Amino acid sequence: MRYHGGSGRVKQKGVLDFSINTNPLGVPIELENAIAECSAKEVYSRYPDYDYIELKRAIAYFYENIDYNNIIPCNGAAEALNLAILSLKPKTLIIVSPNYGDLDYELLCRSLGIKCIHYEMMPIGERFILDIEGLISEARSKPKPTIVLSNPNNPTGTVIPVKDIEDTARELRGKAFIVVDEAYAELSSSYTGLLGRYLDENIVVVRTFTKVFSIPGLRIGFLYTESKKALEKIDGIRQPWNVNAIIECALKKTLTSYRESLWKYIKGSQAFIALQRVELTEKLRHLGYRVYESNANFLLLEHEWIDSIELYNMLLRRNRIIVRPAHTFHGLTRHHTRVAVRRKWENELLVKALAETTPSNG
Repeated sequence: MRYHGGSGRVKQKGVLDFSINTNPLGVPIELENAIAECSAKEVYSRYPDYDYIELKRAIAYFYENIDYNNIIPCNGAAEALNLAILSLKPKTLIIVSPNYGDLDYELLCRSLGIKCIHYEMMPIGERFILDIEGLISEARSKPKPTIVLSNPNNPTGTVIPVKDIEDTARELRGKAFIVVDEAYAELSSSYTGLLGRYLDENIVVVRTFTKVFSIPGLRIGFLYTESKKALEKIDGIRQPWNVNAIIECALKKTLTSYRESLWKYIKGSQAFIALQRVELTEKLRHLGYRVYESNANFLLLEHEWIDSIELYNMLLRRNRIIVRPAHTFHGLTRHHTRVAVRRKWENELLVKALAETTPSNG
């Protein structure tokens, strides 16, 4: 059964949602205006270009130093990840866990007859650590492996150094593909990502605009790889018109016409999130929660005194706040919860609500 954050299924109105990790500063005004303009022009009444040439050029222009021919626009990062795995046809899928979509990957493996292995990061102190040498050894011992990892990692917020990923790809050249989900790269002030660097052909990078531009309902991301064979296979199984006309139209305009202001918005978001993350971490640790070090716009909490589902229900009932129980991530337990970093006043409401759940407050 799939399990993700989001208040879409919650019946109550006016809830404060800490279960999704979108940019707390909201949609940039340039993109908001472009979406309205594209809707007013009724672009939804005609098919978009199923090759998305102009959109790919806009994405390449926005990020610089990347080749638009190596881009495949996708219906969010989720589609990009699925397309990569389906096209690469691994016999073994090695998931660096805990990871976004742990259960989704297991469902996919079961459907395709792929052996699914979770290679766990280890919690040491307040951090999760990935044993790179162990991961390489694991991949070498398995038939036709593909490695999937998220960086910054969801749900822990851990950043794996770019050099470690590049070294891993080099060591496994000709043996394994590495699919790197960089959904939160733009929201991390300490991770620049793989785009624009020289990439081995066994690396596939996945990005999404839904997190950084806070538009999860419009579903837009892309996949990037220097492997022409992988690109051909991935594009061969991609559905035509997989990206809707409204967001295609809006992004083509904003990524090109407002490139400078959008990057200013992103840099401002990174600084804002970093400040709020530090403050929220300190306050939650003061309450007795174990808070793991994060380089993203969310925090992983550990709370031995209360079950995560009980905590979820209590916060929703008492405070109309939604958090993300993290027990569905491989390697985590019913005593782990993930919370987003939001605006200061919202974070203060979360802290106040969580204070009521600590042992001293019964």
